[in-house]
Amino acid sequence: RGGSPYVVTGADAVLSWIYRALQVVRYRHEIYTWNYGNECETLIGTAYTDELKQAEAARYVKECLLVNPYIEEVSGVAVSFDGETLGISCTVMTIYGEVSVNV
Repeated sequence: RGGSPYVVTGADAVLSWIYRALQVVRYRHEIYTWNYGNECETLIGTAYTDELKQAEAARYVKECLLVNPYIEEVSGVAVSFDGETLGISCTVMTIYGEVSVNV
């Protein structure tokens, strides 16, 4: 904060990990393992119906988040497409408690 390092722990640390994992495209960067990131970008330009795109994006989000050993369950995944923006909201049960995600 204010240019100085700030340590987060517990549910806040998991929430920070979730935000970053949902921003990274899986398989693109060598610095990350192939288990990190999401594949939602593969839906761009496909001829799928909107319903199929939403279902696939929800599946990609669950696959992305459930690799974290601190995350027990991902539920209520809602996906919205607004032009070039993909909106994701869900509830994540961590070992520290429940957190709401809106990215």
